[in-house]
Amino acid sequence: MKLRSHRCTVLLLSAFFIAALSGVASAKMRIAVLEFQNNATEAKEVTEGVRRGITDMLTTELVKTGAFTVYERSRIEAIAKEQKLSASGLVDPTTAVSLGRLVGVEAIVTGAITEFSTKTSGGFIPLGGFTGVAVGSSTAKVALDLRVVRVQTGEVVSVVRETGTADRSAGGVMISGLAFGEGESGGILSAATYNAIQKIAQRLRQMVSGSSYHVLAYAGDVATVDAGMSQGIQPGQMLAVYLEGTPVVGLKGEVLGIEKNYLAILKAKEVQNAYSKCEVVRMEGAPGRGDLVELFFGKPDQVPLKRRSIATALNVLGGGSAATPAVEPTPEPKPEPTGAPKGKTARPTPEPVRPIPEPTPEPQPTQAPVNPLSGSTANKSDQIDVLDAMPLTPEQKANISIVHKAGYYNLTKGNFSRALKQFEEAVKIYSGNYLDMYWAGVTAYKMGKKSVAREWIDRSISTNPSYEPAIDFRDRNLAKKK
Repeated sequence: MKLRSHRCTVLLLSAFFIAALSGVASAKMRIAVLEFQNNATEAKEVTEGVRRGITDMLTTELVKTGAFTVYERSRIEAIAKEQKLSASGLVDPTTAVSLGRLVGVEAIVTGAITEFSTKTSGGFIPLGGFTGVAVGSSTAKVALDLRVVRVQTGEVVSVVRETGTADRSAGGVMISGLAFGEGESGGILSAATYNAIQKIAQRLRQMVSGSSYHVLAYAGDVATVDAGMSQGIQPGQMLAVYLEGTPVVGLKGEVLGIEKNYLAILKAKEVQNAYSKCEVVRMEGAPGRGDLVELFFGKPDQVPLKRRSIATALNVLGGGSAATPAVEPTPEPKPEPTGAPKGKTARPTPEPVRPIPEPTPEPQPTQAPVNPLSGSTANKSDQIDVLDAMPLTPEQKANISIVHKAGYYNLTKGNFSRALKQFEEAVKIYSGNYLDMYWAGVTAYKMGKKSVAREWIDRSISTNPSYEPAIDFRDRNLAKKK
């Protein structure tokens, strides 16, 4: 499978952000956030002050992620005014590029408010200043639409849409002193906006870093995660623990993303600068060191959770690296059987020890000699259609396809260690899988492990002596110098 550029947003963004950060691994991406435009035409509450408040709120949250250096809005507006350019809303990419080059940033973030609504009844109790509590029955919904424009090319590399909601019980207090609207709706509109902004900031952070947070330890119903105040975590913040599952594959074979298998929902309690200690809100699988963690903004009781054994199996099948197995909760001891005479302890009759039968290995199909006709696809192709030439059961073919695509996905992202494990796993499913032997060799070579690469390439050729991709790769890259 030629390493060609996939047109899906995830890979495009990864390539963009990696290129932007190349050369200085610890550098933060330089971005500018333009003032939001109001596209919610029926929302009278969206004043100029509200638009500026949302822009400042997003700027603050992006800085808190630790992944961005955000240019000051006042300086952007000054330059825009001087050059007679727009500094707000969904400006066209040409204007954004011009402004971005003048400011000296790598990306411009433009945005619009597409919904800003409330359903309220009751009143509003002021607490002094801009702080107040909404009373009665009130709900709010705020929808934001963002575009990330690459300054170098003017290309819109990402479109991010998020919706935030709040009700009186979740968000009756105004956030950061911003009064969004008047009366009883102000507090929950602010909370709904903050909810949407948090989601956007974390999505952009993940696009840059390519990773989530992690579980560091779990003991006594307390999980420690490597995210704290420096990442914007506050006491009460909800987090979800998960393992990666199977990749989501498009119609053309491109990987669009990877499914998440959630184990537990946490709530941050003790927040330090670089880590937080969290209590368990819901759990099916106990968190383990190395498990992935992301911010969570929904309702804990509406998230489908999986036990660790199931999530781990899907994680390995989908190409993830299984974390250190966590200890499942010890089952409660069974009560003593009743019915014994008074004064005597009832002794349960021990069950007879039964021998545990050895598991019956699944029958492998008889490996037919691999001798396809010269010039056939099976001899020339390095794509997944080569599997059609192998004597596989439908289950084997499906499993190899999933693991192979996950391996290729990680190879294109530069996750070579994970990709190598996935190609090795595909070979374990069927020992005559010369396709994934070849890709294991290619991956090992990219890791600088030439001896390992040679072993895999030789194994591929030994399995199918006519397999041209492996022969060509050996002759070009692994031929012994005379």
